[in-house]
Amino acid sequence: MRVGEGSVTIEHADTQSEISTAAVVWVGGVRVNPLVEKLQVEKARNGLIKVRPTLQILAHDNVFALGDIAFVDDVEPALAGTAQLAFQESSLAARNVKALLAGEELQTKHFEELGEAVSLGTERAALLTGGKAFGGPLARQARFALYTSRLPTWHHRLRVSASWFFGGTAPRPLLPLGFQR
Repeated sequence: MRVGEGSVTIEHADTQSEISTAAVVWVGGVRVNPLVEKLQVEKARNGLIKVRPTLQILAHDNVFALGDIAFVDDVEPALAGTAQLAFQESSLAARNVKALLAGEELQTKHFEELGEAVSLGTERAALLTGGKAFGGPLARQARFALYTSRLPTWHHRLRVSASWFFGGTAPRPLLPLGFQR
């Protein structure tokens, strides 16, 4: 395959065809990690590790799988294979590892599409939530708020917010309280 300024050339059955285009969007396939392929555990047809609703793999109670190596039944179809699913699974996995170590009951969760957000340049974004799409500068503000709310610590949130507020210029480093450089 070859991509040119106004066309794409593809080859099929030893024949090359050039197709005129206004734009090209590449969507690559997803392949299971070779290490996962070698594991001797039960897998779904797509090669992902089958897990219980608790994210434990079927053959071993003390092993959890999540993200793009795990096949979970209770997931909305549009969510499978996304970072959003892995993010939702991470909370459940952390709770369940803690519960397993404490001898407590493990939890399950139904994973739902929470929406999508994409930056479109420096001043706009697009959001999809509740089946409705929004765009423009206000969507960029909302995307930024969603993005920063998912950062792991207040320190990260403050630092990213300061950088964004100052237009990408580097603010003075934030230090934990009581520490000096």
